[in-house]
Amino acid sequence: MAHTEILGTPSIKPEQGVWTSYGSAVIKKPAETVWNAVRDFQSWRKWNHYTPEVELSSGSNELKVGDRVVVHYRPDPTGTIMTIPCTAMAVSDESMNLCWRGEPFGVPAWLLLPEKVQRVTPKGDNECLFEIFETQSGPMSYLVRYGMATKQAAMNQGIADALKAYVEAR
Repeated sequence: MAHTEILGTPSIKPEQGVWTSYGSAVIKKPAETVWNAVRDFQSWRKWNHYTPEVELSSGSNELKVGDRVVVHYRPDPTGTIMTIPCTAMAVSDESMNLCWRGEPFGVPAWLLLPEKVQRVTPKGDNECLFEIFETQSGPMSYLVRYGMATKQAAMNQGIADALKAYVEAR
């Protein structure tokens, strides 16, 4: 189900968004440890069954705002992998957040603008909150919400739960 509150992203103000899918986990590890796992894109195939690969143009974990990447994802952990080109809209090791803007093939941003945010917020020395959410705007986002809201919310929660299990087991 769609998140009841529309959350802002680098390009979408809450009042411009149509809907947000959301997932989160409280993780019993230092925020920096969790952030390092989020930023280690090569490790995603070990724990992230929903997004097992992110192709960076650098071929490494180096990512900066404006970089183009290809995200390989699936709406359920055993489904067919799909790809979507994305642009990094925010990358901050200081505030521990990143944002991708999805750029679906042949779909202009005015018609559908999806942005996915991942952030880590410290909650003490050995605990943090990991949040992952996608906010969409544009007329086509109403159709996406109708057909995909439940799957996207489950995907985001699945990623949060998998990150928690992966980091806490280390």
